[in-house]
Parts: sequence; C-alpha cells; structure tokens
Amino acid sequence: MLDVHPPHHAAHTWRDFLIHIATIVVGLLIAIGLEQSVEALHHHHQRHQLEADLRAEGIRNLHIAITTLDYCDWMARWQSEQARELDHAAAQGRTPVYIQSPPKHTLPFSRPSDAVWTVAQTSNMLGLLPRSEAERYAHDYYDAHVATGQLEHINELLYERAEVLDAAAVDPNTGPLAMHENAAHDLSRMNKEQLDRLREITGHLIVESRNDANYTLTMYALTWGTLNGFSDDENTRSRSEVNAAYFHDGGTAGLLKKFPIPAENSPAPEENR
Repeated sequence: MLDVHPPHHAAHTWRDFLIHIATIVVGLLIAIGLEQSVEALHHHHQRHQLEADLRAEGIRNLHIAITTLDYCDWMARWQSEQARELDHAAAQGRTPVYIQSPPKHTLPFSRPSDAVWTVAQTSNMLGLLPRSEAERYAHDYYDAHVATGQLEHINELLYERAEVLDAAAVDPNTGPLAMHENAAHDLSRMNKEQLDRLREITGHLIVESRNDANYTLTMYALTWGTLNGFSDDENTRSRSEVNAAYFHDGGTAGLLKKFPIPAENSPAPEENR
C-alpha cells in the first residue's frame, strides 16, 4: 500500500500545489504498475506450471493408452477364440471347451488420469491458458473420459462373465470374486441357458474391446498432437494416420515407431523454438 504524506510546507502557489498533486499521481501510478507487474509475473508462472503439469499428465495418459490398446487386443483375441469354440460346439452338438487365456504380455489396464485438468477446472485456472490451447486439452480429456467409460463396460461384462462361469468352476476358489483369467472351467457343468448367456457376454466383450481400442486411439492421437503443438485441424487430420500406424503397421509397436511418446522431461514445442 502506498502511504501519502502531507507536504512538509504548505503550498503557497498553484505551482507548488500542482507539483504536489503530480507527485502523488506519479507515485500511485508507480505503485499500481508494480502491483500489476507482480501479478502478471505470478500469473505467468502459474500458467507455465499448469502447462507443465498438463503436459506431464498427457504423457502419462499416452503410456496408459498403449497399455490399454495391448489389453484390448489381448481380450478381443481371447474372446474371439472362445466365441468360435462355442459356435462350433453348438453346430456339432457337443460340449464346448473352455479356452484358456493367451499369454498376457501387458500390465492390467488403468484409467486415464484427469487430476490436473479437474483441479484446474475447479480452481478457475484454465483462464490462464490461451483459448485455443484450453480447447485442445478439453477435447483430449473428453475422449479420455469416453475411453474410461468403455473400460467400465468391459469391467461390468467381466463380472457378468465370472458369475455365469461360476457354475463351471473346477476350483471353487476361482469363482466370481477371483475372476482369474487362468482359472479352469468345465463347461459341461453349464446348462444351455448358461452357455447361451456366456456366448452373449463373449460377443459383447469382443465388441467393447474393439470399441475401447478405437476410442483409445482417438485419445492417443489428440493427446499426442496437443503435446506436439498441433492445432485442432492438424489433430483431426492425424487421427487417420494414427489408426493406420496401429492397424496396418504392427499394433502398438508400429504406433510408437511413428508417434513416439515424448520423454517425461521433454520441453513443450514452444520451448523448443
């Protein structure tokens, strides 16, 4: 706060009075300017910290996306094989065989992170970002939210699957509460209604796994583009290239080769220029 002191001597002329008023005005302007400069520097620091935090969360989500894609591929292949066996057995009038899961070379999937974005929203920090940048991040997190919803659908189906397969569990310790993919099951213990329900759930798992892979690829494309300074239009155009890299160039290996995940401490594009 600026203290305004009275003059040591009374102003005897208009000139003295105007000089005194001008001194006060200049002092106030300097104080206001300093205050605004400090506030601007503070906001500048807050913006860069927010951008750094959003970038770090985006990089984490790219890693999560790769794990999710591998998981969805594993789940779809496993359930497709089980569906074929259930269909063949029904056509041949025999008891189907339970298909054990293929080797899983990936970590269990996890949900994309949105902690930084949520805190920024609730604390009104998003106003520190340029509008175009905030919009790009909003699109990223929207698709992350959609992908998370797909993961929830898969989880629900897995619970239903475990409940149906409980009737065929060889070891009672691998019932609905265990849900281990390598659990042994004897499908001859299931009646026709239970087998039909298992086939239905199996088909849903295949569809949901493929859907989640598509949503996750969209999230990967938008997040990767945003982290690399792409505009909204460039992000939209890159989605087809991301899909091609995944579906035609070798899954996640092909995707990572063409669209590699930035290093954890890599600078943002603006800092590279």
